[in-house]
Amino acid sequence: MHKVITLYLFLTAIISTDAFAQSSIARRKQFLADTKEIIIKQRFRENTRRVSVQDSTWDDWLKRTGELPPDFDQMPSIPLLPDPLITTDSGKMKPIKTNEEWQRKREWIKAEYQQWISGHMPPAPKDVRADILSDKVEEGTRIQTIELHFGPQNRAKMTIELIIPTSKKPAPVFLTQWNHRDWAQLAVKRGYIACVYAAADIKDDTDPYQSLYPDYDFSSLMRRAWGASRVVDYLLKREEVNDEQIAITGHSRNGKQSLWAAAFDERIAAVVSSSSSTGGDAPWRYGDPQYASETLDYVTAWNGHWFHPRLRFFFGREDRLPVDQNALGALIAPRPLLYHYSIVERGLNSWANEQNYYAVKQVYDFLQKPENIGVLTRMGEHPVAARDVERTLDFLDIHFNRLDDKWINHLYYTYSFDEWEAYHPNDKAIAATLPSVTLKKDYTDTLSFHKDRTAIIEKLNWLLGDEPTGLKAVNVGAWDNPRQDWIEKINPRPKVKGAKAIYLGPYTAIGDHIGGVLYCPVDTSDQLKTRTNGKLPVIIYAHQYAHSTGFSKGYDKDGRAGTAELFQELTKMGFAVLAIDMFGFGTRIEEAKNFYKRHPTWSKMGKMIRDLRGCIDAVEQLDYLDNEHIYLLGNTIGGSVSLMTAALDDRVAGLATVAAFSPWRTSNDQYESIRIYAHLHGFIPRLGFFVDSPRNTPIDFGEIIAAAAPKPMKIIAPELDRHTDIPALQDMISAVSGVYELYGKRKELVLTYPREINRMTVEMYQELADFFDGLYQDGNQKGH
Repeated sequence: MHKVITLYLFLTAIISTDAFAQSSIARRKQFLADTKEIIIKQRFRENTRRVSVQDSTWDDWLKRTGELPPDFDQMPSIPLLPDPLITTDSGKMKPIKTNEEWQRKREWIKAEYQQWISGHMPPAPKDVRADILSDKVEEGTRIQTIELHFGPQNRAKMTIELIIPTSKKPAPVFLTQWNHRDWAQLAVKRGYIACVYAAADIKDDTDPYQSLYPDYDFSSLMRRAWGASRVVDYLLKREEVNDEQIAITGHSRNGKQSLWAAAFDERIAAVVSSSSSTGGDAPWRYGDPQYASETLDYVTAWNGHWFHPRLRFFFGREDRLPVDQNALGALIAPRPLLYHYSIVERGLNSWANEQNYYAVKQVYDFLQKPENIGVLTRMGEHPVAARDVERTLDFLDIHFNRLDDKWINHLYYTYSFDEWEAYHPNDKAIAATLPSVTLKKDYTDTLSFHKDRTAIIEKLNWLLGDEPTGLKAVNVGAWDNPRQDWIEKINPRPKVKGAKAIYLGPYTAIGDHIGGVLYCPVDTSDQLKTRTNGKLPVIIYAHQYAHSTGFSKGYDKDGRAGTAELFQELTKMGFAVLAIDMFGFGTRIEEAKNFYKRHPTWSKMGKMIRDLRGCIDAVEQLDYLDNEHIYLLGNTIGGSVSLMTAALDDRVAGLATVAAFSPWRTSNDQYESIRIYAHLHGFIPRLGFFVDSPRNTPIDFGEIIAAAAPKPMKIIAPELDRHTDIPALQDMISAVSGVYELYGKRKELVLTYPREINRMTVEMYQELADFFDGLYQDGNQKGH
């Protein structure tokens, strides 16, 4: 009998394992189908290389390998940056406390990075042969062109230009790519040996490594990084070189490869990464569409050869990546590392870059070298000037003990919830006793709901903090010759076909001295195309987490469409569109920097809502705008701001949001909705008191939406939005629907769940325009 039971259990285990494997494969196939639906079609340019030695494109690689995405359901969701100083032991997470534990974690990071992002590189060759092609002296500087040979039958090569200033002792090395020779000239004048190597788009000796090493799947950027290490092999043989002071630097894609090279080669003593963005100093997790930067999808569509094809599976599921770019930076610790970028350039998100710095700095702190990591922020476009390069050389000089100075980091997003909490002990005590308001299912009429609505508004105002007294702006838009903020020339405001852009400010600005742009539909003679009542209905737009660009940039499925196309659809339907950069975004980054020092009892979310209400004030002042038809449209965080504004301001006639929120009360390790508002961005710090007991949150978005009832509302909650707990949202909305029923307005609450991620797509533009047009038509018919 015992044997029969044992056999039964054995067979059951086999069947169960097989069933699990089959279900896993089915899920993985569905993940692939979803990925193909949401990604950009791969683009080709003249310099596009193959994604692998056998495959030209990602699709070719899929067909040849038959590889499926990993089973994401079996991978932990880590929505915030993974902590490099956490390790897993017997399935349990524990903090790293010793250097030995950190060294094991470093090896794990290297393995995971090569598996998912960079591909695997071959071991270093046993020997590197150097052929000097030219040797000359120019203005007292020795210049050598050298060709290095190594690898199988010495068929791999690397061309370098070595520029050696006169020196009586070994000198530090400034290692950079072929297209940065101008930078090398500045370094030589500072006493560095400059070494320029052929691993750049204009001259790339590393591309053939793909076929020379067919057993290794290293991507283009990893091949270039590996090629840089071959240059280091040679430099260490030169007596003029200070072996302990070899620094590498590069810009944009070369900034990426510089980080990769230093992360995997500890002989590189320091690294400066300039505007390296996605795949460099910008985390994948904070680079999805809502951040309006170069997404994982965008860079792999335009430059599929830079990364391993496997990386593309993670678009829309960036939270499942086992490692992120902060882990790459951590591999460089404790060696000097400088992140250099403009806080307003279009290809990145400056907030995301700064979060990466804070995460990497934890490892520098752990290794007791906090001064070795730096940030050099600038204002400007993507290219860098001599003044910028000189500052990066200052950083190297300081850390190579060649300059007696101290490096100072100029940071912009310095908010810390722990610091904020320490100054608000009374708030914490109040939060512990604050009763929650939840929507009931047994309201008999609107009067029975009104008591709860009053409590909801009270709780919302408590969360938002104490708004200082103020006053409305006057004479908005009355200045005949407005001036733009200079940052708007770096990130130009959208040009909308068929619309006139009217700049409001700076001398007659919106709200508390806020500049904005009002896009009005015009006819061929540039006259306003007002409605039959001689006025224009208005849509006030609140953008996504576009820290560097504000409302100037959107992000759509093809990676190019954005606010210009959205505004065109809305103005084409006869609406004026008013847009501002929200507080802390775009032109207003510096304005928000010291907010909690200036207003310790208010909140950034409160300020953003006040600004939106200031826009409503402005609409009321302009006689060609229809203040009976003021609508709000919000994308991601702009959606949250719009929902709260609608609850607090009766002048809002209707609103629509896209990927705007995840419920607070179901906040957990996968959907960190409370932590995102309270800890990560500092929008509503008081929410942070409930991070460990989310069910006790005083109100949730369901209550906020109900407080806005019966305003017409369209909520687009993309089904694949990794930031949103869709089942919890659906449960919440069922209760909200009951409130709309009380007013006899159930149809005024419209929810759609497109099979999309957290972005506003072109398909949604027309859908939203139709929704607002319907509201306007209904409002007119009802005499509003």
